[in-house]
Order: sequence, then structure tokens, then C-alpha cells
Amino acid sequence: MRRVPLAPALALTALARVGAAQDDVAARIAGAAMTDGRAAAYLERLTDTVGGRVTGSPQARAASELILAALKDAGYANAHFEEYELPSRWQRGPAGGRLLAPIERAIVVGSYGWVPGTSGEISGPVVDLGSPASPDAALPAGVRGAMVLVDPQKAGADPSFVMRAVLARRLGEAGAAAMLIPSDKPDRMVYTSAFGFYPRAPLPVVSVAKEDAALLRRLLAKGPVKMALDVRNTFETSPYRERNVVADLPGSDASGEMVLVGGHFDSWDPAQGADDDGSGVAAVLEAARVLKSLGVAPRRAIRFAFFSGEEQACLGSRAYVVAHERELDRLKTVLIMDEGAQAPHGFEIQGRSDLEAAAAARLAPLSTLGASGVSLDASFDQDHAPFVAVGVPAFTLWVDPGDYDTRHHAVVDTFEHVDRRWLAVDSALMAVAAWSFANAPEPVGRRLSEAESAELMKKTGVEGTHRMVYGASAR
Repeated sequence: MRRVPLAPALALTALARVGAAQDDVAARIAGAAMTDGRAAAYLERLTDTVGGRVTGSPQARAASELILAALKDAGYANAHFEEYELPSRWQRGPAGGRLLAPIERAIVVGSYGWVPGTSGEISGPVVDLGSPASPDAALPAGVRGAMVLVDPQKAGADPSFVMRAVLARRLGEAGAAAMLIPSDKPDRMVYTSAFGFYPRAPLPVVSVAKEDAALLRRLLAKGPVKMALDVRNTFETSPYRERNVVADLPGSDASGEMVLVGGHFDSWDPAQGADDDGSGVAAVLEAARVLKSLGVAPRRAIRFAFFSGEEQACLGSRAYVVAHERELDRLKTVLIMDEGAQAPHGFEIQGRSDLEAAAAARLAPLSTLGASGVSLDASFDQDHAPFVAVGVPAFTLWVDPGDYDTRHHAVVDTFEHVDRRWLAVDSALMAVAAWSFANAPEPVGRRLSEAESAELMKKTGVEGTHRMVYGASAR
């Protein structure tokens, strides 16, 4: 059934009625987030004063300081940094491409993250691998020394970035000079990512504007094509500690149970990281401020976690899970916002059908907003993933896609493209959901065993992504 998002102009009226018959506190929380909302102001500061926030960069460090200061200003005296080792840092350099034969022409390219440069301009033939059905597809002749054009695809249940990582490894081993991936963005925009490439990709990998990739293929249909590529990325492997930012709203129960609400503050540098995931950071900061300002005391503690390193395959949240291993039995729910400020539908509960009824009950106060939905859809490319891997109930905010995918990891992920009204609604949603899960008489469900977690990941189709992220390690 197609869901029709509630018009932003009606959101305030709907939120005023949120949970009125069930929980006056939830209505107060929602009203405060909408009428005194500061999420847009948080986001503007993050994007305009800090900008793009690549993990391990000075900008990422500045973002963590800004978040800590906002939490302290909101009254969280316990707000603090939690550090972890970052063995590989990366800096984007200029990237240029040009056709040498049969015509001479500049083409638009952009480097992926955590891939090496070319050590000066290189040139070679272009070989088209097409759109392989499997990452194990045979490589064409002439790959060594070539620029290999390829469209990684979803294979079975695995997202395309799993095939992308496997193909990059195979092309590197085969001696290819570079991997060229056609961008899926319009208007000659290019794409960037590091998922599957951290700590260092085996060869230069560049995004080629969709229109220029089409030109390459038209020329290849007529004969040989030669091009040049110049990518000047650099790596730094000296000791460095990246950080997460954490703050707690204490609970009234002596059990030590908690609910974690989070997003990630690292982003990509071609733009401002406004929706990925600046909007999630702003919404969670606003949820923290509202709950503190209202003086509410939920049964369970609410922990607000702002992770770094998500774009490199959830480094910060993985480090958090390791550092807090002894607390995981008391961590009853994880709520992550990382799909942009869009019209909300509810939460994706990552295949946990055993939690469906309980989760729906917790989200009931949001029914008038059309945001009480529960989806069994699963993924493994946000900061909920490390918690899913260890069996903790972990959910992601389910929103209408809107134009998020067009702006995602592209040069137009900037502040003015974020809808402030939906950001306020999503902030209210995160605050009310945090309260509802934390204050319920019973936890939403139990933590799965290691074997059960492995079975769930296989059943929901995220096993391949888990294997790519963790390799042969247990978690």
C-alpha cells in the first residue's frame, strides 16, 4: 500500500494530538520539538561553520567539539568523548580525466574515498566490464594496465557496494590501472563512498559522470579508446584517535537498562553532509535538548550517541560495541536516524518479527503523524549494524525517500536542500520514540544469541554486507 506523507503544514496540528489520550508527556515532548525546535539552527552551524567532515580530518574534530558544547549547553554535564584508534586517514586531492583517443576531451570524474591516487597522470586503454551478474564474473582480456569501466550491481541479496568491493580487489590483483564506475546522479554529478574500501582500496577508483560514461561506451562500440587519469589523494598512517560523543539522560529504574539514540557526524567533503547525516545529528541533539529541558525521568536511561567513521563501514559504532560489551545485555533498544529529514513512516526493525507487536505498541503515540509504522526491512550500512550483529534490538528511522538519493554523497548535499519542517517533525519523532521505548513497562524484546544473530542476518539478506564489513572476525 502506498503511504501518502502528511503535509508539513499539518504536522504541528497532528503533533499537538500525539498520544494525548495515552501519554501527556509524549505530547509535551512533541510540542516542544515543534514549537521551540532548534534542530535547523544546530544543522546550520554544523554545515556552514564546519562543512564536510571526513573521518580523521580537522573538520570531524571540530564537529565533535560543536556537538559536545551543544550537549553541555543543554545541561548534560556527563557529555564526553570516547576515543578509538584510526589506523588510516585519507585526504582527497584533485582528480581529472581526459580522453586521448579517438577524440580529445575532458571528462568529469571524482574519486571514491580511501582509494589511492595515481602518482601522477597515467594513461591506458579503456576496457568495459559492463554490468556483471556476479562479482566472480570472468574479467575481460586486456585488463592489465587498463582503465576498467564497470557498473557494480546488486547480486542476490547483496547491495551493489559488496560487488564493488570484490571487483576492486580482483581488478587490483589483475593489474588494472583504475576502476571507473558510472555515476547514478543526474546533471554530470559524481558520487563518492568508502564502504568496502577502508583502510585502503587496492587501486584508484573513480566515479565518472553518467553522461561521460555513456560517451565512453559509444566510442568503445566503434573501436579502441584511450584515456588519461590524474588523481592526487594521500594517506596518513601515523597514530591517531578518532572519537564518538556520548551523553546520558539518567533513568529512574535501578536496573541500569538503557535505550540508545544516535546518528553519525562524519560525512563527505564535496558538500556539507547536511542530510547525510547532519540532519540525523541535529534531530538527535534536539531530542536530547527537549527531553532535558522538560525534566522528564524515563524508567530506562536514554543514551545519546554521535558516531564518527560511519562512512568507512561503521567504525565508530563498531568501536562503541567493543568498548561497551559488558553493557550490551542492558541495552534494550537502539534507534538510529540516517536517511535524511523526510516525511516519517515509523521504524525499520531489521527483520525482528518477534518484536513487531511490541515495537508497534511503543510507536502508537505517533499514529496521528502517520509515523507509527513498523517495517521488517533490513540493512547493514548504518550505525545500527554493529548492534544487530551482537543481537541487540536495533531500529532505523523509516522515512519517505524524497530526493535523498539524488543528493546522497553528492555535491548538492547542502543545508538549503534540507526541509526544515520535516527536520522538526523527525526531531519530535526521535524524541517521542526515545521516551516511549525508555519508559515502557517492559523492554521491546530480548537480545539474540550469537547463533540467532547469524541466522537473522542470513534470513534478512545482510550476511554478505556483514562479511564485507567484518571479514573473518566474529563481530
